[in-house]
Amino acid sequence: MRSLPSPAVVARSALALSFVALCCLTAVSLVAAAPPPLSICGVCGPDSIDGATGPGTLDIHVDETGDSHWVARVPINDTAAETYRTNTTALETAVEDGWHRYDVAGDDARDITPSVAPESQTVRVNYTVPGVASSAVGDGWVLDYFYAGDTSDRYDLVAERVSIHLPDGYAATNWPSNSAGEEGTLTWARDYATDGVATDEFGSRTYVTYGPTGVAGTLASWGGAAVTFGPLVTAHAVRAGVAPVVVLGFAIGTTRRFGIGGNGGDGGDGGLRRFDARRSISARGYTAIETGCAVLGLSLGRRTLSLLAFGAGAVLTVGTWVAFGFPNAVLVGSFVLAAAAFLPLGHALERGDTVAVWGYSALAVLGPLAVATAFAPYGSSLSLLYVVILLFLPWSLGAGLVGYVLSLIGRRVAAE
Repeated sequence: MRSLPSPAVVARSALALSFVALCCLTAVSLVAAAPPPLSICGVCGPDSIDGATGPGTLDIHVDETGDSHWVARVPINDTAAETYRTNTTALETAVEDGWHRYDVAGDDARDITPSVAPESQTVRVNYTVPGVASSAVGDGWVLDYFYAGDTSDRYDLVAERVSIHLPDGYAATNWPSNSAGEEGTLTWARDYATDGVATDEFGSRTYVTYGPTGVAGTLASWGGAAVTFGPLVTAHAVRAGVAPVVVLGFAIGTTRRFGIGGNGGDGGDGGLRRFDARRSISARGYTAIETGCAVLGLSLGRRTLSLLAFGAGAVLTVGTWVAFGFPNAVLVGSFVLAAAAFLPLGHALERGDTVAVWGYSALAVLGPLAVATAFAPYGSSLSLLYVVILLFLPWSLGAGLVGYVLSLIGRRVAAE
């Protein structure tokens, strides 16, 4: 007769199913509760204005004071063009009716003026939006009008093309996602698939840093971005980094408490007998490092361990950057920083060097703070929670486990 599963197995299965169901329900509720996307150019949609023959374009011209002049152009058919040229009221009504009520500039647009030039088949809508950019450091500017990183807002490009034109003599110093830059102009182009759905997006965390061409302008713009986003990034980084820092702190405490035996705090000869697995790991690691140092002509010591750990980590990080992009390089690099610090930390613990122990411990806990800061700020408190649970906690558990193994090797090097 087939045996029934134990109560413990049933409890674990029920808990796992409950967690999956909770995640699914939360995802569904987020989608249902999310507000409609904000249109970057409401009148630019292919069906926003009566008589439109396709999506329009939007050009945003930023002046030297941070204000902007927006120009939307929408292609229309011959009949609509003739009507709008001779009937201003009909044109104004068409634009007003076509203006999407969720337009990103809907509440801020001023001096809205539609027109159709003679012999033209294009509706042109001019309007101004004040205060799209601000200067916080010298001549450096930050255009953060579209930055909604701390809200649930999201954007729909709608237009065929959106271009931001910086003032003459200024250049962008960052590269927003999905944009193309050329001579002071950043452009987002709507790439239509066969089903008519746009494949490129205008991100809700889009911002542009810019300044006068040259090193001074670049540094000023970066300083302005730090002042503008620094408080928000810091707050989110601290909140996201608490849990992984605690995990690595626990790993450091475990490393200090459980060594390879003998001087490692495991109870002398009795400890050596009880922890054969740790002795085996440390012995194999010591052999590998000793062989590598002999090949490289290096003497075994804490500086050499630091050089090997962080040098290999730097190579791995750069390789990841080249092969898989900057975000993955941040994940790998911060992981390596956290884990690699345990190798010389084990050496310092075995030698009883308190100053070095605190220094390498601090390096280890900087890892999760580095990655949490790199990906901050986060869209909402719930998205931050998801990132911590699904990414940062597994990341810190892995770094702590690898780090503990490396600490055993560092202890063995110090003990020999």
